[in-house]
Amino acid sequence: MLFTAAFWAKTFWVLPLIALGAYLLGSFNTALIVSRLWFKSDIRTSGSGNAGFTNVLRTYGKWPAILTAAGDLGKSLLAVLLGGLVLITAAQTCIDGRPELEMEARLIGQYLAGLFCVLGHLFPLYFGFRGGKGVMTTLGMMLILDWRVALLALSVFFIVLYISKMVSLGSICAAGILPVLTGLFRGLVDRVTTEALLFCTLMALLIGLILIVKHRSNISRILHGTENKITKKG
Repeated sequence: MLFTAAFWAKTFWVLPLIALGAYLLGSFNTALIVSRLWFKSDIRTSGSGNAGFTNVLRTYGKWPAILTAAGDLGKSLLAVLLGGLVLITAAQTCIDGRPELEMEARLIGQYLAGLFCVLGHLFPLYFGFRGGKGVMTTLGMMLILDWRVALLALSVFFIVLYISKMVSLGSICAAGILPVLTGLFRGLVDRVTTEALLFCTLMALLIGLILIVKHRSNISRILHGTENKITKKG
């Protein structure tokens, strides 16, 4: 069991560094970079005003949107991988060559980095703390943290999108199911320790809640029947 006083004593100094590095990496908002370099404009002044994949797709078209998605996925993949690697390195004496402890250390570093990368995307330091809604960034981190959860949440997204024609509703439903899927796979399939199960599930819950709160304006429009829908023409 890695969640001990000895572990925290060995790693307390590196946890803020992981969080800061992930936040700064997440602050590179690809939608804003693409709109400024490619179109000499600010995506936040167009369409829905959101600095994310969907608004770029609606405003600028397919290829700028693909570039935006690649950037948002890539930065979260990198942040999560580095977060896990850094924490494993710092906790080597506690791990002592035991694979189960290495997995727990990696999860702690990866979830911490993923969370702060998402926060950097939502509140980017370099762009006045006005970013996107974090859907692509969350998908990138979940692909590393648990590809099973990522693919099932993505399936929920596409099913809801197909039925409702609303990207926002698909994103909200996918975010809502993250902690449920995480708890099921970590507890019933991976059979991690109780501490690791609670940590992973609570982190997934926190990230899911953040995404849902960022979609509060969309939720209001959905309830009033005014939310934008994807059409074949669009």
